[in-house]
Amino acid sequence: MAPYSGRPQDNIWSSFVKLTPNGAFKTTRARCKKCSKEMSSLVKRMKEHLVKCQIDVEVVEDHNTCDTGDTEDGQSLSNGSNDLSNNDNLSNNNMINILNEACEIETNTLTASTSTISSLSSSIIKKGTQQTSKNAIGDFVIRTTQIDKKRFDLQTAKFIYSTNTPFRHVEHPEFVKLINQLRPGYKLPNRHNIANNLLDEVFNVTISEIKSQLRGKSVCMSMDGWSNIHNEPVVCISVYDIIEKSVFLVETIDTQDNSHNSEYLLNLAVEAINNCQKYDCIVRSFVTDNAANMAKMREELAQIDEIGAVNNNVRDIITYGCSAHILNLLAHDLEVNSIKSNIKHVIKYFRNSHKIGAKYKQAGGKTLILPSDVRWNTFSDCLQSYLENWHILSSVCSNNRAAIDATIIRKIEDMEMKRNAEDYFKKLKMISISLDKIQKDSCTLSEAIDVWKDLLDFFEKNCDSSEIEKLKDRYDMAVTPPHFLANMLDPKFNGTRLSEEESDSALQYIYSYHPNVLAEIINYQAQCAPFKPYLFNSDTVNNISPMAWWSALFKRKLISNDLNTLTMQLFTAVCSSAGIERLFSSFGFIHSKSRNRLGVEKCSKLVTVFKHLNK
Repeated sequence: MAPYSGRPQDNIWSSFVKLTPNGAFKTTRARCKKCSKEMSSLVKRMKEHLVKCQIDVEVVEDHNTCDTGDTEDGQSLSNGSNDLSNNDNLSNNNMINILNEACEIETNTLTASTSTISSLSSSIIKKGTQQTSKNAIGDFVIRTTQIDKKRFDLQTAKFIYSTNTPFRHVEHPEFVKLINQLRPGYKLPNRHNIANNLLDEVFNVTISEIKSQLRGKSVCMSMDGWSNIHNEPVVCISVYDIIEKSVFLVETIDTQDNSHNSEYLLNLAVEAINNCQKYDCIVRSFVTDNAANMAKMREELAQIDEIGAVNNNVRDIITYGCSAHILNLLAHDLEVNSIKSNIKHVIKYFRNSHKIGAKYKQAGGKTLILPSDVRWNTFSDCLQSYLENWHILSSVCSNNRAAIDATIIRKIEDMEMKRNAEDYFKKLKMISISLDKIQKDSCTLSEAIDVWKDLLDFFEKNCDSSEIEKLKDRYDMAVTPPHFLANMLDPKFNGTRLSEEESDSALQYIYSYHPNVLAEIINYQAQCAPFKPYLFNSDTVNNISPMAWWSALFKRKLISNDLNTLTMQLFTAVCSSAGIERLFSSFGFIHSKSRNRLGVEKCSKLVTVFKHLNK
């Protein structure tokens, strides 16, 4: 047995060259035969290096093989192993034993080495997919930019204004929670911003849109007074765009301690007409209600000399009273006080008595309507509800005589009162139908004449002489020579229902104010050139507006510019001021008891935006 000669040398040294200590280093070192790398002579470190070095060689050879296309991966690995074996004089079995031992010693090292291989390809892929990964993450993140926030703020404000929602509701916890769930990261504006900055911004945008719509058009102006929730006097001025069938609030004046006399109202009217230049539109007609101060103001406005100088050289503005208001006055002229008071007494009793009201509802009775003196057609609706439910009222009285006031029973069972109510209702119903036609924002002067003529025909057939006389008085109050002329120049009517006196009045108006178009109008009446008979075909004139009819002739240069200007004036004039009454309803809706702290200016802005967003 040989003497003990120390620890046997590890087989790993067959792949390394032993370097003895010299001046450069003090301990034994090892140099890899494959890559010539020097390292300390620790066996563990040498085995780790051998594994890495062998794998690196295989990867390089495999890469070269892919470039040349001469060998398969397996062949490359085999060749690499053979080269290693041949160069180092190692047998294949010896090399396999070395590699297996190294794998058993350090599994984690092998895993790390394998990741080194994958990093060769993954590093290339990462560069290509880095930007894509960033975009994919952004798809799952809701970002609210400053532009988005501004857009959301404006839309929230528009919702508040268009629904007449109090400003404080934007800070309500449940509304805030809703918005946070819909759009996390978006912070709602507070009530102060809604009431000030955003309101001004939305209002300015609304005014710009109104200017765009009115630009270059002839419009009809209306004026009326109103008292707000604080009983403060307010005068509103609006203009009508008959093409779009729209009404726009253009001026709201807090008159304070100024008396609403004709002189003061005239100054407001002239100033409003001048201010319409900022909307780039021309005021050609002016309509108001029939109060004494308004009627006098209209007369003075028609004669004023300043209008032509300031209103784009327009020679005149036609002025007239509101036909809707006059029809409402006619309804009051025909009132029979005994019928109105008795029916109101019956309706109030059934509405205010809980037990009798319950009996009435159980019998199938519908809502009974009480008349209001400040709303049109309400007494007609009152009579209609009473007469339609009279048999139910009578039945309830018969079945509950002991519980119902004897006076009420007597009034309901009074057949003469019922017949008088039926006769009265027929007249009021006809007036109500006429008023509904007149109060449309698109009802022109020519159509108003036709409505009045229908009402005159009905009264002549169904009413006595005193009632007919009352109607004629109101008719004379409502119509003017421009009304007759508009009806004459409307191809749908051609003035066929005008009396001889009314036709002469229209032609006299032309002779006095527009003599240069009188010849053309006579040719129109005779249907001479250029007014060919086919232009008056009923299927044609009934389906287009008179303004479109005359505009088409002007574009074909068949009529003069003066006649075109006159027809634009007549057919853009609205026959009633009902549109401004509806604006006052919007004022009352917005400036209510629950929102009584709103000022006149802010309320005016809210009404303008409210009407525009709900048109």
